[in-house]
Amino acid sequence: MGGGPAGLSAAGALKQVGLEADVLDRDDRIGASWLRRYERLRLHTVRGLSGLAHLPIPSAYPRYVPKDLYAQYLREYVRSLGLRVKLGCSVSAIRIEPGAPPERRAYLLETNRGTRRYRTVVVATGMYGEPVQPELPGRGGYRGALLHSSQYATGRALRGRRVLVVGLGNTGAEIAADLVETGAAFVAVAVRTAPPVVPRDFLGVPVQLFGIALGGLPAPIADRVGSAVARLALGDLGRYGLRKAQWEPFSDRRIPVIDVGFVRALKCGLVAIRPGIIGLTEGGAAYADGSQEPFDAVIFATGYRTGLERLIAIPEMLDETGYPQFSSGAPTSLPGLYFMGFVRSHRGHLFEIERASRRLARTVLDFNGRRRVRETRPEASR
Repeated sequence: MGGGPAGLSAAGALKQVGLEADVLDRDDRIGASWLRRYERLRLHTVRGLSGLAHLPIPSAYPRYVPKDLYAQYLREYVRSLGLRVKLGCSVSAIRIEPGAPPERRAYLLETNRGTRRYRTVVVATGMYGEPVQPELPGRGGYRGALLHSSQYATGRALRGRRVLVVGLGNTGAEIAADLVETGAAFVAVAVRTAPPVVPRDFLGVPVQLFGIALGGLPAPIADRVGSAVARLALGDLGRYGLRKAQWEPFSDRRIPVIDVGFVRALKCGLVAIRPGIIGLTEGGAAYADGSQEPFDAVIFATGYRTGLERLIAIPEMLDETGYPQFSSGAPTSLPGLYFMGFVRSHRGHLFEIERASRRLARTVLDFNGRRRVRETRPEASR
């Protein structure tokens, strides 16, 4: 379920061990979700550590692959590995087939093309299923442009305008930089909780490699080393209005802001830091410190939910945040049901998908082998 990197890599790894999979994807084109994202986007992880199972990204691609080129790689992945992708097939619910004994358990997927039955299901619908937009006081009366980051393509339409970005994660930081580069008159970022910011590269070394290396250390030590590297590379951002980070990447298991232009804009005075937003006025924003400011447009870079709670009609699969309670590629409490791609990692999301896909293939192959033995044993005994 899902034709993005996680679903395709899972299907590719399964095929390599002799298991054919249907890939059900709601879009009408491979890579469509990447094509819809904002124009400036590139992978934050290096090409050589961002490929899917059994097919590296071509060496002719740039070190940090642009999003349209990455969508092209996904299409080539499907073609090269001969994957069976069913486009335009959206799944609205997954449930256990009633009445079947555990050894013959199957899952029913409700789709726009009818009910489909599978003995093995890999849920790979992604972490960005549903945009999160806060219900702020005064939202209905705001007269400017109001959009979520998922609707943002480029800042060219906002050239010469005053724009507020709400939220300083990787998307918010990159949109702020893009607005500056495309000619916005004024750009501010409302920051409720200050994040750590790290360079994409330090002394020519990708920060991803630091994440891989530091991941083997105790979290407090890894955080101290990472903080020292960031300070050497970027300096004291408190001088420019960004408070000290209020959480730590390794200890809190969260991804820091990877700088791809935001810090330069901040230091040049082209981006202003503002307090957290508590509401909207007719002409702008109201902040937590009681101040107000006019804006022509407000962009919510406030993240996403998985949307899995509306998809999976099976108890005890998800935690309170809507994320799977089981690791990518690992068995769950229900034989034949797996998750893929729901992971935040300092080693890189795509890096983890590739590794988890290979792990999944071995697990599913073993599970199917054991199941065939169970199903044929009574007949053999006769």
